[in-house]
Amino acid sequence: MYARGKIVVYTGLLPVTQDDAGLATVMGHEIAHAIAGHSAERMSQQMVSQGIGVAGNVALSKNSKTQSVFNTLYGVGTPLVMLNYSRNQELEADRLGLIFMAMAGYNPQSATTFWQRMATASQGSQKPPEFLSTHPSDATRIAQIQRSIPEAQKYYKSTTGKPIK
Repeated sequence: MYARGKIVVYTGLLPVTQDDAGLATVMGHEIAHAIAGHSAERMSQQMVSQGIGVAGNVALSKNSKTQSVFNTLYGVGTPLVMLNYSRNQELEADRLGLIFMAMAGYNPQSATTFWQRMATASQGSQKPPEFLSTHPSDATRIAQIQRSIPEAQKYYKSTTGKPIK
């Protein structure tokens, strides 16, 4: 099932994209979120998470101390698990985005340069540690993209129509 709707690119990002390949990197990433159904996954994960919380409280309702410990652990652990899912979705969108941009005729190797520019543009800003962030660190993201480029290269064709080796 394909998502229908709009994909928005913040215009403040355009100076970082610098060219059409940079914009293709961003668009491929955002299209990948839509195609992979990440927003629906997040909603499902939230529902499961809430269900676990309710079930745990019902099961432990006869022992208030145990219930309190459960609620503390649940309250701390659940957001960390959800953040991990979010980071994994970002990395999946990066990988699929490389394939989509390659299929559109853009060299997926240019994605590394774009993400390096993104890292430079955000230098000096306060960033949480990766395990507390919804997004992977710049280093993690760039390393993952570099590992995914060979897969995406299979979809990239030069202007001559011959596959790049």
